[in-house]
Amino acid sequence: MSIILFDCHSHTKFSADSDMKIEDALKIAQAMGLGLITTEHIDFDFPGDDLYEFDAADYFALYRKYRETNHFLLGVEIGMQAQTALQSGEFIKKSPFDMVIVSQHIIEGCDIYFPEYYQGKCKNEAYGIYLQTIADMLTAHPFGDVLGHIDYICRKAPYEDKQLRYDEFPSHIDKIWQTALSNDIIPEVNTRRFADKEAVSSLTSIYTRYHNMGGRYATIGSDAHTADAVGYKLEEASCFLKNCGLIPVYFKNRQPVFML
Repeated sequence: MSIILFDCHSHTKFSADSDMKIEDALKIAQAMGLGLITTEHIDFDFPGDDLYEFDAADYFALYRKYRETNHFLLGVEIGMQAQTALQSGEFIKKSPFDMVIVSQHIIEGCDIYFPEYYQGKCKNEAYGIYLQTIADMLTAHPFGDVLGHIDYICRKAPYEDKQLRYDEFPSHIDKIWQTALSNDIIPEVNTRRFADKEAVSSLTSIYTRYHNMGGRYATIGSDAHTADAVGYKLEEASCFLKNCGLIPVYFKNRQPVFML
């Protein structure tokens, strides 16, 4: 089977918010002709009762046999917080991850997936703080390969207009891209919101700007937490990247590999 695309962002039972079985994920990926990278959550000091951590030795012991196919790789998604940056960096040194995503889930001690973060904030303030935090945290997490879902905040923001647009936050987005480029961290195009045509349109100028600033590559990922989401709209995302002037890649042994 010729692998054309890799789904570079997925979560199985090693992530606190997923019960997906690796066998189910791989079955669907194989049927779709896709490669797959699992990127389990490490979010140290996560607020609430859920533990967003896993034992890397168990992860590799259980999944290494599947990696032998070469169409399945083992990654991790690191949640960025200032007080956990050192711990996160030490964590990834201990295991031979293929790819490290760094993502912003927590702001000011709040999970931005929930309403508490947005209380008393207009969209401009909430998004501005979020984007500035990403730029700051990329500096503190230079060990990442990929910046996950820059539009994560749009998923649950309570505003009538949820879209993240370059022309509303040009200096913030430029700072993110410049910091990413300085640290050899490339962006992800996350397909979770690709059913929303307005979202795709809004993201076009953001990723085109990355290209214009010197960016060349990006990954694509479904962020699947259930088997039926594996491979979601990857072909559309690949076309999206090419329209923005970017080349889709995946990571193996922490090195970018062309998909097409």
